[in-house]
Order: sequence, then structure tokens, then C-alpha cells
Amino acid sequence: MLPRAWFRQLVLVVLVVLAIAAVVHARAVQDSAAAVQDSMRFDVSWIGAQGRIEAGQLEAKVALYAALRRPQDARAAEMFYQILLGRLDSWNVGGYRDFLQASPPSQQAYDELQALLTSVEAEFTDLTKVDDMPALLERLSPVSSIIDRIGAEASISAVAKAAAIRDTLTERQTIQDYLVTTLLIAAGVLLVLTALQNRNLRAAHKAVQQASERYAYSARHDPLTGLPNRTAFSHPDHSLFRDMANRRAAVVVIDLDGFKVVNDTWGHIFGDKLLTAAAHRLRDLVGVRPGNVVARLGGDEFVALLNVSDEAEAVAFANKIIEALKRPFEIDGSVTTIGATAGVALAVDDNWDTLSLMADADLAQSHTKSRNKGTVGLYDPGLRERVERRLTLENQLRTAIEKKEIFPHYQVQVDLQTGALVGVEALARWHHPQLGLISPAEFIPIAEASGQIFNIGKYMIDCACRDALRLPANVPVAVNISVIQIMQGEIMDTVAEALMMSGLAPQRLKLEVTESVMMMDRRRAIAVLSELRYLGVAIALDDFGTGFSSLSYLSTFRWDELKIDRSFLQNLDTDPLGLSIIQAVLVLARKLGAKVIVEGIETDNQLQLLKKTGCHVGQGYFFGRPAPIDTVCELISAMPPPTSAATRRKSDSTR
Repeated sequence: MLPRAWFRQLVLVVLVVLAIAAVVHARAVQDSAAAVQDSMRFDVSWIGAQGRIEAGQLEAKVALYAALRRPQDARAAEMFYQILLGRLDSWNVGGYRDFLQASPPSQQAYDELQALLTSVEAEFTDLTKVDDMPALLERLSPVSSIIDRIGAEASISAVAKAAAIRDTLTERQTIQDYLVTTLLIAAGVLLVLTALQNRNLRAAHKAVQQASERYAYSARHDPLTGLPNRTAFSHPDHSLFRDMANRRAAVVVIDLDGFKVVNDTWGHIFGDKLLTAAAHRLRDLVGVRPGNVVARLGGDEFVALLNVSDEAEAVAFANKIIEALKRPFEIDGSVTTIGATAGVALAVDDNWDTLSLMADADLAQSHTKSRNKGTVGLYDPGLRERVERRLTLENQLRTAIEKKEIFPHYQVQVDLQTGALVGVEALARWHHPQLGLISPAEFIPIAEASGQIFNIGKYMIDCACRDALRLPANVPVAVNISVIQIMQGEIMDTVAEALMMSGLAPQRLKLEVTESVMMMDRRRAIAVLSELRYLGVAIALDDFGTGFSSLSYLSTFRWDELKIDRSFLQNLDTDPLGLSIIQAVLVLARKLGAKVIVEGIETDNQLQLLKKTGCHVGQGYFFGRPAPIDTVCELISAMPPPTSAATRRKSDSTR
């Protein structure tokens, strides 16, 4: 294939050659035309010969008349005289005149001949009146010799002229032969170049077409696995489903479990090979039925469009996909195992939309992975309603504090033996203007996931410290803090600022954390909690006994209080095991020097059973529901006066 610049230069050279050849050819044609024009002029030698014949006949007719004196001979002689005069006139025009002008001797002879014939013009007016015919013949005798001289000169000139014309035509013919050869060569070169260019154009067209096909393929396929991508998956062939009776479309979104660990451990190259192997396994499994399509959405997420009869078949096929992906993969001689979680969404009729089904299936997959990884989740409309509600709450949670929709309620903590108030716990409440009261179990996880827990936590600590000043001086207030607040390290500044702004004594503030704080970064959590205790704030372990390795946490930090979760009080009347666990915790707490609070007391029977175990502090609906600070203050006024801290410590030591 010629480079484009070379091709242009060659074409330019050929065009220049053609232009020069055209100019030269035009000049040659012009010269040939001139030569042909010269050849078409009067033949001077032939014209001269005609004059010689006419002069001879004139002399013959005059001699005949002189001999016989017949009138017809006189008229014939007069006629030939006029013919000869006409001949002389024709010599004085056109090519013969050019010949005469070019040949001075011939011009002189012509002038002599014309003068001679003119001198006898009177005699030839009426030849019958001429008496001395021999004298006339004598006067006419030089005519033939003069014409012969002119004719000889004309013959020589004609031969030379013919030779010149022949040479000119021969030269021009040679030039034209060269030009024709040049033109043929140039035309051949141009044809070759045109053919090459056509071939180049065909090759370029083919390359463009192939590139277009590659780009079209790349635009609709994943470059790593070769599977269709999200764009291609979004435009399936609906006719395959409409043409099959009792068939429905189902979308399965598959997310690989454990892939990130493998990718981070073995590297991205190994991870890419694992993704490719998983894609091939999915393609072999899914693509066995017309209408089925499997695509890669990105990362370790895949999606399949299935042609199924009902919901059960879709779920069963999704389970087959999960089982197939659980089988070990052999990559570069190493065997690795991953899992998968799937979400299924089923079309309800023929008017289905792939993107909507994929969004529903993805929602089911995310929901399932967060609760039961490695299984199949089926989409239902209620799931989307829950997600939309969560998004709504997350968005409106940002302004809930500013709008004073979030506020603290307080629940009293009571000495089980005397019924006296020993503390209150601040609990966040959210009253939505449209949705009503939102449970903390619903909005606190949303706040933690969205990072808004910091604002809510700071607000609750500020309110608790401020409201505690309305309580009796020896009544502490407890506030729950999130694991995220502790891990971010801002809780120290928040607590210190709240105590300083409110003027509350640090000993009256108690912070409650769950066991999960130790599961993220134990060393950091202990450091932060130790700094808080250094401020004089009490630290309580909330929901004790519901997490993992609770006993190991007791040995890593000195807790001021253990709060037994309400779950141990369920069926307390009939299940002695729960009561035994509470008694064991009480013994353990006394050894550790920590107080114990039991949550969730709702009946008098539960209260009496707990009293027998020696449990000294409890809280629950039996003593009062969480309420605003004003209501709590009214409730406290009707309760026995709070015992002093010294009295409580003495009571605790005797139990």
C-alpha cells in the first residue's frame, strides 16, 4: 500500500506529464495543420506547366491562322490569348504569388511575360485585322521560353517545398508517436495508480468497517470477559419471549462473595482471570436456552436474563448459578473458592423493561447480601417501598435536628429494692411531620451509614447534659454513643464541650457503648474510652451478652456498669436458664467492681424474680416509658427520694 504522500506526488507528476504532453501535442497538431495547408495550396510547377501548354496552343493557333487564314482559327487564337492572360492573373495571387515574391528571377521573368503579352493585346482584339502575322509570331516566340524558366524555377521550388512539408510532417509524426507513447505510458501509470488507490480504498473501507465492527462490539461487550455489557443487556430481543407460550422473563443479578479478598491477596491479574473463569462458567450455564443472556455489569457483578415459566423456576435457576460459582476455580495452578449472592426479579407480563427488572433484582441482591449472604433473594414490591422509605428518611434526617423533629426522651432507672430513682437514660426520638414517630431502631442505623450519627450524637449529649441539671443533683444521665463516633475520635471534644457549656459535673454523665465497639479496632476503642473515663465520665457496656466474646471484653477494659439486654427477660417466668444467666452476670460484675442494670422490666413478676437474684438496678416500661424531660420531672417528684451515692455503694457491697 503506497503512503498517501507518495501517491499524491505520483499523481501530480502524471498530471504534469499529461499537461506537457497536451501542450506539445497541440503544437504538433498546429504545425501539421500548417504543413497540410501548405500542401493543399496550388502546385506552382503544375500551374507553370499549364501555362506552358496554354502558351504553346496560343502559338499553334496563331501559326495555323497565319497559314490558312480561317476565321475560326483567329477566334481560337484570341481565346487562348485571353486564357493565357487569365493564367498570368492567377499567378499573381495565392501560393504562386508567394513563389514569385520568394524568387526574384521568376518575378522578373513574370514581369517580362506580362509586359510582352500586354504589348500584343491590341492585335488579339481582332486578329483578322493583323496583316503581318509572321511578325506577331516572332514577338510571341519568347513566351514559351519565359514560361519554361518560370516553370523550371517553380518545379525546383515545389520539390523543395514538398521536401520541407514531408520533413515537417515526418518530424511532427515522430513527435506525435512519442506523445502517444508518453500518453499511453502516463495513462498506464495512471491506471495502475488508480487501481492501487482503489485497492487502498477497498482496504481502507474494509479496515474502517472492521474497526466499526470492533467498536460496535466493544461498545456492547465487556473487554475482560467478552460477555455483553450493561448497554447490550439493556436491549434484549423481546420477541423470543412473546413467541413462546407460558414463558416469562426473569432477571438475576449475581454478586461474587469473597472476590475482593482474593483480588487484594493474589493481585489484579489473578482477579481478572478469576472473573473471566466465572464469566465462562456463567455463560455455559445460562446460555443453554433461547432468550437467556448473561452480562457483566462491572466489578464482580453479573446479570442474567432468563426465559422461565414461573417464579419457582427462576429461583431454582438462580440457586444453580450460585452452586456453580461455589465450585473451586483453578487459576494458574492455584485453586481458589468464592461464593455468590443473587437477587431475582420476575416480569409480571409481556410489557417488561430490562432496566426496571435489573434495578429490582439488584435491590433484592443487595438486601439479601446484607442479611443472608450466599443465598437467593426474590424481589417483592414491599422491598422497594422499604428502600424508598430509607432514602426518604436519610434525606430528611439531614434537617431533622434543625427542624427540632429529633429530641430526647428519658427513661428512669430505679433501685429495685427501694423503688428510688438512681438515674435516667436519654433516648433519641424522631417525630416526622408526615410519617409520625420513627423508631430509633430504624433511623439510627441510617444515621450511622450516612454519617449523620455525629450530629445526632452531639445533639443528644448536649441535650442530656443540659436537661440533667433539672434532675436531682445525685441522679446521673446515660447517653448511648455509636461505634462510629468512637472510631472517628471526635467524641472527646464533643463530651468535653457539652460538659463545659452546661456546667454538668462529669460524674453525672454516663456513656453507653455496645460490644461491637471492640470488634472493629479494640486498641483504638480502649484508648478513646480510657480518655473519656479520665474526664470523670462513667462508661457502661450496653446489651451485654448479645455479642461475641463478651467475657474477653471484660478483661480488656474497666467497665463501670454492665447492662443486661432485655432478651434475657423473655419467658423469665418459665425459663430458669435466663434467670441463672442474670445471677452469673451479677456475681461476675461484683468481682469486677461493676454495677449491673437489667433492661426491659415490664411486669411485677419479673421485678420480684430479679429482686430475689440480688439485682439492684433496672429499667423498663414497668417503671415508666421514655418521656420528655418535663414528664420525667413530674414522675420523679412522685418517686421515693434518690439514695445518695454512698448509700448505694454500701447497699451494693452487702448484696
